[in-house]
Amino acid sequence: MPYLFDHLDLIGGALRQTPFGLITDIDGTISKTAPTPQQAEVSPRCQRYLSALYHQLALVAAISGRPAGEVRNMVGVEGIVYIGNHGLERWVKGHPQLHEEVRDYPGIIKAVTRELAPLLSREGIIIEDKGATASIHYRLCREPQAARREIMTALGKSTHARGLRIIHERMVVDLLPPVKLDKGTATRDLIREYNLRGGIYLGDDLTDIDAFRAVHAAAHDLKFQGFAIGITSREMPEHLAREADFTLNGVEDVERFLKWLTGTAEKAS
Repeated sequence: MPYLFDHLDLIGGALRQTPFGLITDIDGTISKTAPTPQQAEVSPRCQRYLSALYHQLALVAAISGRPAGEVRNMVGVEGIVYIGNHGLERWVKGHPQLHEEVRDYPGIIKAVTRELAPLLSREGIIIEDKGATASIHYRLCREPQAARREIMTALGKSTHARGLRIIHERMVVDLLPPVKLDKGTATRDLIREYNLRGGIYLGDDLTDIDAFRAVHAAAHDLKFQGFAIGITSREMPEHLAREADFTLNGVEDVERFLKWLTGTAEKAS
């Protein structure tokens, strides 16, 4: 997959298509992957550049599998758009707002996490109840693949998990409502809401593929010039590399790119 810094002229061309927007994932993209979700921190340099870009671009948005309120607290840049729970939730006027299609699911998720509580006896497993979704982390387990099998066995026995979408990401199993809402629909909606004519999406995991595809679909269906940028790592899914237009090598490269984007957008304004 082409390396982004070898093709900055194409990004510069898209940047001239105004309104222009930047949408970024968080974990593994502007925040290094941490042993536990609570230990992850957004890069201070990324924070600084996102703050500057907020004043230069039509849209700066952060999208994550984390709850919207947690996304806002983690990024900490006032004014940008925060979308959580894989596109199911958005920070609106000082509070998280669930999409109307999933407002009945927090109770189901809570029941599932209660059923899965015995998994916590295995050292290294962490269960997150995120309201409309849940995540089961096994990064800290000594035998991750055995832990993953144990998680899937437990889900198969859970009466409340039946019907939920199960997504496998990097050392985590996500449980989502069975609705056609994801990072892709959220990205598509932002492109339309802000009438974007150019934009980029930064992401590093399987759920970001939906957003990559939304960027590519907008190029066909709307007057939009955009690029999907995959952030590489040793755990990067092969599918992500195939769907990305360009790649960057980890959070440090993202910092360097956002610095370039900030300077280029300033000259263009």
